[in-house]
Amino acid sequence: MFCRRFAILHRLSLFEHTTRFARWLKSRFAPAAAGPTRPFALSLCALLLLLAGCATPPEVAPLMVSPAIAQQIAAEPVGDFYIGRRVFAPPFAIWGYVRSPRQSWKTAKLVILNEKFQFAPDRARNQLGSDNGSEYRLYGDFSGDKIYDASSGRFCAEFVLKRAELVSANPDPIWSPYFIRDRQMFMGWQRGGSQPTSVNP
Repeated sequence: MFCRRFAILHRLSLFEHTTRFARWLKSRFAPAAAGPTRPFALSLCALLLLLAGCATPPEVAPLMVSPAIAQQIAAEPVGDFYIGRRVFAPPFAIWGYVRSPRQSWKTAKLVILNEKFQFAPDRARNQLGSDNGSEYRLYGDFSGDKIYDASSGRFCAEFVLKRAELVSANPDPIWSPYFIRDRQMFMGWQRGGSQPTSVNP
């Protein structure tokens, strides 16, 4: 409700300022006998609002890949495993991002773990969230199923975990300091849908 009110007030304010600007333009450049300025102002305002709406791109939250991280990825060994980065963001059921070796984090999937074979490392230690941001070598595979996260209202890929090896407890960051606080992992991701490729283009 607050966001809707803010959007309405913002548009009303934009309309008011645009109308004033249009009247100034009319009085400055149009002859005095040209008639009333309101139709001209309304037309200009509608055009500017339309252009502003078309020019606004959808909000997305791509993971960051610095040159240093890109070099690390290029030097990774390959094998029958995946690379995972833990994202602890309660109350969501997500575990974190998972990608293939030597593939950019921009290809990673936000996953929910299937722990029927192996508990997640922090759960195994009974210290949930203690490994937030850590990087792992994950053995297992994507099941192909989508799991509904009721707290976020999104469907996430399911990863069946069989074993996890810690690569680094403090790797170079791949998201902003406010990534978890602002729930940026769901920006550009419609509720009720699966992770779009545009989130990590």
